[in-house]
Amino acid sequence: MLPVLLHTPWFNVYSYGLLLALGYTAGTIWILFEARHDGLPVESVFDMLLLQMVVGVFGSRLLFLLEYAPEQMTPLGVLAFESGGLTFYGAVVSSLVFDLLYLKYLRLPFWRVMDCVGFGLPLGIAVARVGCFLNGCCHGLPCTWPWGVVFPRVSDLPVHPTQLYESAAGLAIFALLQAGRRRRRNHGEVFVACLGLYGFFRFFVEFWRGDNPVLALGLSLSQWVGAGTVAAGIAAWRMIGRTPDLRIAPDAGETVTTPPPA
Repeated sequence: MLPVLLHTPWFNVYSYGLLLALGYTAGTIWILFEARHDGLPVESVFDMLLLQMVVGVFGSRLLFLLEYAPEQMTPLGVLAFESGGLTFYGAVVSSLVFDLLYLKYLRLPFWRVMDCVGFGLPLGIAVARVGCFLNGCCHGLPCTWPWGVVFPRVSDLPVHPTQLYESAAGLAIFALLQAGRRRRRNHGEVFVACLGLYGFFRFFVEFWRGDNPVLALGLSLSQWVGAGTVAAGIAAWRMIGRTPDLRIAPDAGETVTTPPPA
């Protein structure tokens, strides 16, 4: 554990906050790269990501309190960020609602913009989860495998480094989406695949998590949300495939084969 990366007489640099910021920055840079490549207004997308960051933090905090400390669901409790407590899915849901309204207001193509987000989001997750590992939060159950890690503030026994499992999942999703780039057929597929794959990986990582309470039927809230995300992703994928307006033009991603002359 290394919760504080740098001590100074004036301030401390906390690993969780720094890696969270670096993860968001890495994801933002990649999203803006994709937006420019797709011919979207980069300034508008950047503004969306800045505002989304604020919305996502509050949404993340609200879901954390709902899951772990509903008695603190007060204005002061929500604003007590110094006590820690953020949940990834809360950020996703609140950010998605905000993005939908923002892009509709600016009359920008929702699915095209969100595909850019889908390309960059896994990269941000991969970096940010390293901060969770250094901070010792989001830890796993006791582990007898060689890579078990001891977090002194948690236990003297080795536990699963579930933070690194999720970081690896983020990198795997990022690589899969890049590998499948040329197989895209419709706008929206990248974002839907990103969330669906994350929900899939997160569902199984949760079986090794040691800090999430069981909600129902032996599953945690994150597992229920993950399963719902996968189901919603499959439904959205089919809906997108049946929407002609979302079809990608051949020169924007499809491979066109010219038949040989007779």
